[in-house]
Amino acid sequence: MGAIVTHFRQNEVTDDDILHLAVRLADSGEKILFDKSIELCDIPSTGGPGSLSTILCPLFLLNLGKSVLKLGVPGRPAGGIDVLAQIEDYNIEPDSSKIHMWLEENNYVHFLANNNFTPLDALLFNFRKKNNGVSIPSLAIASLLSKKIAVGLSHIGLDVRVSEHGNFGHTLELAKSNAKRFNRIANLAGIKAKSFITDGRVAQQPYIGRGEALLAVSHLLDDTADDLLQSHAEVCNQMACSVNGTITVPFSVKLLSHAFFANVETQGGKKDSFEDIVFNIKKGHQYYISAKKNGYFNIDLLAIRDAIVGIQQKADGRFPDPCGLVLKAKNDSYVQKGDIICSFRCIESHLHEFRANLERAVSYLAEPIDNIKFEEIV
Repeated sequence: MGAIVTHFRQNEVTDDDILHLAVRLADSGEKILFDKSIELCDIPSTGGPGSLSTILCPLFLLNLGKSVLKLGVPGRPAGGIDVLAQIEDYNIEPDSSKIHMWLEENNYVHFLANNNFTPLDALLFNFRKKNNGVSIPSLAIASLLSKKIAVGLSHIGLDVRVSEHGNFGHTLELAKSNAKRFNRIANLAGIKAKSFITDGRVAQQPYIGRGEALLAVSHLLDDTADDLLQSHAEVCNQMACSVNGTITVPFSVKLLSHAFFANVETQGGKKDSFEDIVFNIKKGHQYYISAKKNGYFNIDLLAIRDAIVGIQQKADGRFPDPCGLVLKAKNDSYVQKGDIICSFRCIESHLHEFRANLERAVSYLAEPIDNIKFEEIV
């Protein structure tokens, strides 16, 4: 593992080198084979807090009549698979026979990279996390593609979240260049690919945390989403429509709700558990942070990620959910001293630590920063 990371960090690698590694990672475990006539789609991301695209985009693809097979890894602090794993009995590690059966039943299966599927990629990703190798773009491309090759995808859209800590480069220019490279290599692998530039420096929606992600889904499906969450959902819908090769069409909340709960129940999860989690997350948000002074609100998402992950790592369970926050102010909105900028929850043993870290992550600027605009890269 160390030799791979060192080589990709220190040397110029070709598209063929990256594809070769992606194929080797895919071949390290079982592969899912479907009839070539079935077009399997997915919209993964390059990682980063503040977005729900890996949870919402499959629902929008289903809304367009597509089939989705999503093989993923846990997020930091919350990714699609570890968020869904919060739901009681939701099976994130099905065998291949269940995957085939579930896809035929429901057109959507979301499962975990493990010892059966892309095990070498999972080992490499864990090594990258421990050795400052997550943000090496060439390795990120190989890792993302390995999971898509392993499940036989025909179409892919990639949410490239651009930030200083982004996996596709620290600048917009680098992120665009690596997005184009991802598309090229995916095409070499026989997968039709597009990438989408989104701003990873700012929260694309207000709900940050594993339970908070489910709360956001609940608001969206109940048609009670606030403006920022609604706007984020529309961007996810736009990405899905682009992957589908159609113009952007309005989405149906009723169909999204059906798609979400059909997947939960197909994979063994309980709707009552989802509702209990949402209730308890709402109940847990009894703490608030207020603006310390006037200015344009800015929150450091890397600091937020580290604050949540730091407490998750001290908690029990495979995918623990000890804390989370909901933003009450939008990035770059003007706030006045005393305005509530977020609510949060946290287990008692780390409450003061979490509050202090959240407060340190917030700044108040004299001028708003320029947002990175959504852009499609082909």
